[in-house]
Amino acid sequence: MAFRKMLTATMFLALGVSANCIHGNCNRAETTELSTVTTSTVSNGGFESGLAPWTVVVPDSGITYFVGAPAQAGSNSFQVRLTPSGGNTEFGVSARLISAPIAVQPNVPYKLSFWTNFDNADAGFIGVQINDVPKRTVDARDHGYGGNTFALTEVLYTPTTTSVTIKFEYLFGNHAGLDRIDSIVFAPA
Repeated sequence: MAFRKMLTATMFLALGVSANCIHGNCNRAETTELSTVTTSTVSNGGFESGLAPWTVVVPDSGITYFVGAPAQAGSNSFQVRLTPSGGNTEFGVSARLISAPIAVQPNVPYKLSFWTNFDNADAGFIGVQINDVPKRTVDARDHGYGGNTFALTEVLYTPTTTSVTIKFEYLFGNHAGLDRIDSIVFAPA
């Protein structure tokens, strides 16, 4: 099952052959084109291998987290549940999901894409940071909520360093909620 979410580098070779004929004189032309499909630089962005190498920080005692079904693709997603009795947030943050450092090429545009699912309209929101710079906030009212439907979010980012860290911050209000994230991809745009 893990192979369903894993992206691999693939090379495509396209060959073209054509003939141009004028008054019985034919010239053959051949073209080749080599293109590369880029891959995600995020390791285990689909959580099919559990949580590693991601790190979870939980300042709120009302939070539990786990990897399991449902998922946007494959079998697993990362899930955070709030039972509103904790209230020990850190600057409003109940939990953080932090990537391992990701090697990148400076000054090359990248796209971060990920899928989210919220179980209710008041299930808080997920803030996205790249190298500790806030880039996007996603909440249940952005894409809908309930059921097992996941919604795609994309963020463009051009790094100026050779390494980035992606951080998802879960911020909950006073309502119980379950927020999921899956299929995280960070690749050249």
